[in-house]
Amino acid sequence: MADSTILNLDLQTTGSNSGTWGTVTNENLEKMENAVKGYVSISVAGSGTQALTASSGGTGDQQSRAALKFTGTLTGTRAVTCEANPYWYIIDDATTRDGNALTFGPAGGTAVTLAVTGAKYLIYTDGSTAFDVLADAGNLVANNNLTVSGDTVLNGGTLTYNSSGADKDAQFYGDSDNNLLYLDAGNDRVGVGVSAPAAKLEVDQNSSTGAIPVLDLDQGDDDQPFINYVGTSGAASANSLSSSTATAGTKTGAIMIKINGTARWIRHYDSAV
Repeated sequence: MADSTILNLDLQTTGSNSGTWGTVTNENLEKMENAVKGYVSISVAGSGTQALTASSGGTGDQQSRAALKFTGTLTGTRAVTCEANPYWYIIDDATTRDGNALTFGPAGGTAVTLAVTGAKYLIYTDGSTAFDVLADAGNLVANNNLTVSGDTVLNGGTLTYNSSGADKDAQFYGDSDNNLLYLDAGNDRVGVGVSAPAAKLEVDQNSSTGAIPVLDLDQGDDDQPFINYVGTSGAASANSLSSSTATAGTKTGAIMIKINGTARWIRHYDSAV
C-alpha cells in the first residue's frame, strides 16, 4: 500500500487490510500523535552520518517524533539526517562533543550546526534546507530572566534600556573590575570602577598599582578645547563658574596633571574672590 510522504502513514485503499484495518488505522493515529507531542531519546554516539529511523506503518520510528533528545559521545563529526520532507523538530542536545561538530538536516540537503551542547533547538526543514528558527527570529519578548552564555551581537537598530524608568541598574564586568561600568538607575548616576557613584559621573581608578591616570583626554582637533565647562557664571564663589580674577584666596594645594606625558600642577584656592 502507499505511504504518506511526510509521516509515512499507511494510506488505506479500497478493500485493503481485511481484518487488520483497525490496527493499521490505530497505528496511523498513534504516529500522528507522536508527530504532535511525541518524544524519543536517540544515541548519536560515534561519527559519520546517522539517519533517523523511518518505517512504513508502526509507531516506533524516530522520523515522526516532534521532540528528539540526542545523547552519546561523538568521536568525530556527526551528521544526523531526517527525510527530505517538510517537518519541524524540537531537539534537546545532551551529547558529549569532545570538540567534534554535530549537524542536523534533511538527507542530501543543507543542515544546520547544533553549535552548543546542552542547548535546545527548534529546527524547521522545507525538505531541502534546515533552519534554526531561533537563530533568525523576528521580535522577541522576554517577560522574565534572559540568560545568554554565548556572544551577543547587536547589528542595526536602536538599543534602549529601561524605557519604563524603573529602578533597574546595569552592571558591566571587566577582567578584574566587577564595576567596569555601572549604571545606577535609582540615583540616575553612572559609575566607572564604582557601584555607588557619588556624582552624575564618577570615575574611580581603584588600583594602586595600575600606573595609569584616572582620565586620559586625547584631542585630535588642534583648535578645540580638551574640556568644555558649562555652568552658572558669577563673580562670587557661590557660582559654579566664577568670573572673578582676584588672587586673594588662599592657595590650598595643587592637582597633578600630565601634558603630553609630562607632569604639571594646577593650583587651587579656597575662594574665587
